[in-house]
Amino acid sequence: MQAIPAPAFLFNLCAGYFAPRCLHLVAQLGVADVLGSTPLSSEELARATGAHADTLHRMMRMLASNGVFERRGNGWAHTDYSEHLKVSHPHSLRSFVLMMGNDLNWNAAGALGVTLRTGETAAEVVSPGGLWPYLRARPEDARIFDAAMISKSHMAIGAVLQGLDFSRYEHVADIAGGRGHILSAILDATPRAQGTLFDLPDVVANSLTHPRMKRHPGDFFVGPLPRADAYLVSNILHDWLDPQAISILRHIRAVAPPHAELLVLEMMLPEGPEPHPAVVMDLIMLSLAGGRERTQGQYDALFAEGGFKLDRIISTQSPYSILVGKVA
Repeated sequence: MQAIPAPAFLFNLCAGYFAPRCLHLVAQLGVADVLGSTPLSSEELARATGAHADTLHRMMRMLASNGVFERRGNGWAHTDYSEHLKVSHPHSLRSFVLMMGNDLNWNAAGALGVTLRTGETAAEVVSPGGLWPYLRARPEDARIFDAAMISKSHMAIGAVLQGLDFSRYEHVADIAGGRGHILSAILDATPRAQGTLFDLPDVVANSLTHPRMKRHPGDFFVGPLPRADAYLVSNILHDWLDPQAISILRHIRAVAPPHAELLVLEMMLPEGPEPHPAVVMDLIMLSLAGGRERTQGQYDALFAEGGFKLDRIISTQSPYSILVGKVA
């Protein structure tokens, strides 16, 4: 039985972009940080943030209908969801929300019609060269992007440490590991392990430091990559279509010893129509980077082409799965 009649359902679906837009704008204002433990009215929030009171009220009403903030008396109060918009929250997603609402992401979503007709990456349609030239020309957007990736890595850290015991590995290499947040957390949790952070030279030059983490600058399309017992590839393969993803795996396979394991952390698409964050992420990758999320069957084939056998899949208490590969 349908929860609501079809016309109402389709109305909500076709106009659904207003909810995320309200989320982007309210996050920009910093409403979550202004709001403390005592409810505040729309007028009080507007004065504190420099907003138009009636417009803010209507946007807060939209967000509250989605569980972000709640109406309490004549004021607005926090929910668990809205608490995650605070800068001070240990698992803040404010930077990620701001990134998703920047001009490139918003306009790229609007350009998906071009992608549908031609296959061209939408971000490259709206900004010459796409994501990376856009960020190089806009330092503030680049700062927000970096902060968003760090907040996303914190979600990945919990998934990785909850899902896998790293004590079995003496040496863990994090391939395209960014600034080393995930690898540092793994090393903190595994006192006997050594780690190698592999990424582009300008990335590893600005990475975290850890007494058991070496920096290895390089390009995973060129190599050589480091030799290790485990290769962590977190949120990387989804950036690329199959030919490039297979190339990355083959460069890992070229240096991996026979006992090594490949640890791929990604949101995995369900085989059926059930809702999952990977379905949304798949369209984000389509519009922004030209990449894709994959099903278990698609990963099975990808691993095989890259020189690995998909051995097992570890579910986590997050949208992420850990796909463990053995050397084929």
